[in-house]
Amino acid sequence: MNYNSLKGYQENLAIYLENVQETILIKALRKIIRIVSGFFFYPREVRPVFSERLVEYPLFYHYLSLEPGQRILDFGCVESLLPMQLCSLGYHVTGMDFRPYPFCHENFDFIQGDILKWQPPDSGFDAVVSISVIEHVGLSGYGDPKENRGDQIAVQKLFQALKPGGRLYLTVPAGKATVKGGWYKVYDTAAIRELVPGIEALRLFYKPTRYSTWREGTSGELDVLEYDDYGAMAFAQGVAFVVARKE
Repeated sequence: MNYNSLKGYQENLAIYLENVQETILIKALRKIIRIVSGFFFYPREVRPVFSERLVEYPLFYHYLSLEPGQRILDFGCVESLLPMQLCSLGYHVTGMDFRPYPFCHENFDFIQGDILKWQPPDSGFDAVVSISVIEHVGLSGYGDPKENRGDQIAVQKLFQALKPGGRLYLTVPAGKATVKGGWYKVYDTAAIRELVPGIEALRLFYKPTRYSTWREGTSGELDVLEYDDYGAMAFAQGVAFVVARKE
């Protein structure tokens, strides 16, 4: 497996990469670069930025009401270990993403493809989860095709894949509604309710500043929220967690 394609998974400390083969020269150069960069370029103090993952995954597990053995679809699973966590807990998981997923498990299947062209099975899954993915669909930020209604089409297909009574768990950036280039959308509460049918629970969380900690908020607070830096990594200062049920 390619080291560069996997190193992002290491950041959450749930996976460590062993047997990374490097020549003695590469190791020496890497050490020199690290020392020189740390001395001349990197600040002595750093400011932590808590991403929306801090609340998304705990909320998902809090609301998940399935028994081991039931089937879950995880849409947009690349760069996430959630499928491996769920498989390890005994769920049968199907991952889907436009990009390849590098990990395997006996309870895991993977579909690589464009959700806008995907024909979902009717009533195939007991639950569907999509963490911070819908906002990217149709904007071509990850090499996927351009489609102005991409987020709406994706949600419709995810609902179609649910069994009657099944639940969709999804998160999107929340705040003053906007579209940022070819990367992502930010949704206010009206846009969320228009996007997702059958909402049972809608929880809103925000950070007043980029470097604040997360707290639960109201639609009034979130709908006027503007982010400090829309182009930064971990840009989100607001997130909506949605649970919707298929009748």
